[in-house]
Amino acid sequence: MKKIYHPLLFLAMCASMAACKKDDPVEIVTLSKAGREFYFGEKVPVWAGTNGDKKDITYSWTATGGTFDGWRTQNLFENLWIAPAVAGEYTVTATAKDGKNTSTRSTTMKVTRYFFDEFQDNFTTTGSGWSESNTDRKVVADTDPAKSIIEISNKSTSGPNLRRSLNLAELKIPFSVSAQFGWKSYFRANQAITFSLYFVQPVANPTYPFLKEIRWEIFPTVNPATTDNYQLRLVTNVPSNTTGDQFSANGNTAATLPLPLPLISPVKGKVPALAMASGVEKKITFSVDANHVFHAYIDGVLWFTSNGLKDWLAYCKATYAGFEDPVAREFRVAFPAKANNNEKVSTIFLNSVYIVNDGSILK
Repeated sequence: MKKIYHPLLFLAMCASMAACKKDDPVEIVTLSKAGREFYFGEKVPVWAGTNGDKKDITYSWTATGGTFDGWRTQNLFENLWIAPAVAGEYTVTATAKDGKNTSTRSTTMKVTRYFFDEFQDNFTTTGSGWSESNTDRKVVADTDPAKSIIEISNKSTSGPNLRRSLNLAELKIPFSVSAQFGWKSYFRANQAITFSLYFVQPVANPTYPFLKEIRWEIFPTVNPATTDNYQLRLVTNVPSNTTGDQFSANGNTAATLPLPLPLISPVKGKVPALAMASGVEKKITFSVDANHVFHAYIDGVLWFTSNGLKDWLAYCKATYAGFEDPVAREFRVAFPAKANNNEKVSTIFLNSVYIVNDGSILK
């Protein structure tokens, strides 16, 4: 028997069905994050995937640690979480509301160390504190994260560098810094790749000497059998001294303090392990432990330890009342500019950079 609906009844049923459809409950089905582990102060995109009627949905965000980047994102389905400066696991929670219904979902954020970068995507170089001078750079991503790199090329006769500020959290001794790197295709002859850690000039007692830089220069293409291929020095400065920066030198001894003592003697020399062919990766690590002892590793093998910085700091603390411990402000990689505008482009690459301040020594 065929059913016949009264027109008004039919319209009422349609309206009811539409209302039911509109009232589909909101549900957060996914809460995603950009990465699996994070460093101190890292800005991490997080976003919710929501089912149901999306009209008039508002969102709220909470976290057991860290903060969110401003009020403008608090009511949106996506947010920017800023990791705290303490290692640990934290929970980020998103709540969606549509006026009648509420849905909540959480995700765990694992903060593991002071800083790291494995150069896996372009977000790495556009919002995470890296800056540059006189370079062209690009991320070469790979399905294997361990093979992703950032390539950096000189583009002029002015000195190029890539640098990262370390102001998201204070970096004091102890610390450990490692970099995995190489060069590709062409590298200007007899020139160096320089890794530096720069330090803040203390505001208190501005006439005191202070540690300005740890500088490790590597000459990758020279023959270490005949030519010096490293130079590793401390750089200090005495603001009241018109001679400016002071560098570690072979002849610096306790009698010459406060001149910076050598970390290694000679400060410039030959090490076969630092010779590098095109495309070959090398890993270096320099560290200062809790006792102020300096450690240097090449490809995971201990090269040397040194009391040079320890003795310099001990002298300064005994000589200058209120002398402050060094605080790092920037990690920098520099390499040669073009000798002239017609010279080939020199290109280096970084596979990873790691910095820790938990007392462990990277190798």
